[in-house]
Amino acid sequence: MVVLQVMLELFFIILIGYFLAKKNVMNQDTAKRISVLVVNITFPALIIASVSANLDQGSLSSVMGIFLLGIICYAVLPLFAWIFGKCIRVPEEQQGIYQFMFIFGNCAFMGYPVLAAIFGSQAIFLGAIFNLPFNLLAFSYGIMLVCRDGEKKAGFQPSKLLNPGIVASLLALLIYGVQLRLPLILVDLCDMLGNMTTPLSMLVLGVSLAELPIKDVFLDVRIYLMSFIRLLLIPFLTYFLLQLFVSDTMSIGVAVISFAMPVASMAVMLSSQYEGNVKLASIGVFVSTLLSVITIPIISALLF
Repeated sequence: MVVLQVMLELFFIILIGYFLAKKNVMNQDTAKRISVLVVNITFPALIIASVSANLDQGSLSSVMGIFLLGIICYAVLPLFAWIFGKCIRVPEEQQGIYQFMFIFGNCAFMGYPVLAAIFGSQAIFLGAIFNLPFNLLAFSYGIMLVCRDGEKKAGFQPSKLLNPGIVASLLALLIYGVQLRLPLILVDLCDMLGNMTTPLSMLVLGVSLAELPIKDVFLDVRIYLMSFIRLLLIPFLTYFLLQLFVSDTMSIGVAVISFAMPVASMAVMLSSQYEGNVKLASIGVFVSTLLSVITIPIISALLF
């Protein structure tokens, strides 16, 4: 029921974006401007808020353990993404965005409510720590992947690595590492800005989908293969591999549920800002999100 409620909320916002685009209230230029706002302001604020508000939770050993686990998992995922891309014969000009979709799931916007429903509120904090490497990777390697095969063939420059997402992720590590307590007004401000990330990103997705023919959204077989791997194969592989090395049930659960999420909406945001393949990213996010209504409860029921 928690998953269904979250999914319905997301889909209604997507539909609002779609409707506004069809009525010419919003267009692709508006979507691109909102994407810049999300990538540079609201999502970095969400990263800071997720750590600053939970400094007192978890022992240092458990936090460092889940952080190390996140580093290992996200270090391995790019290799798996490259292999999966070859297995489903992704065209060379789409390799970058497909690898992005394999690696990065919607861990924060959808993952946190599911983690709280299964394990309790503490799992949200552990999920935030586990996915700190996600933020570092998305705003570095993720941007490289998006730029690699965009529709305008935008080249990647190392200067793009110095961006608010990277800075916010490093600040979050520093804040928790030294137990730095930011002024309450600053924490509340980051929380308020961060809460804008989900609705804005879903609006942009709806606007992007309004530009696509329906047949392009639902008839791409390769998108369904990607979604099967993203939503079922990766979390099951994660579960069985971690069972061999990790004894803490909650740590395994946080990793598996995080990797069971659909494609991150950041795929659309980054593609829009860095002139990547917005069309393919929008289809991947939409289709995988739709299918996750079925797959997330299956993962939760079978594993936990």
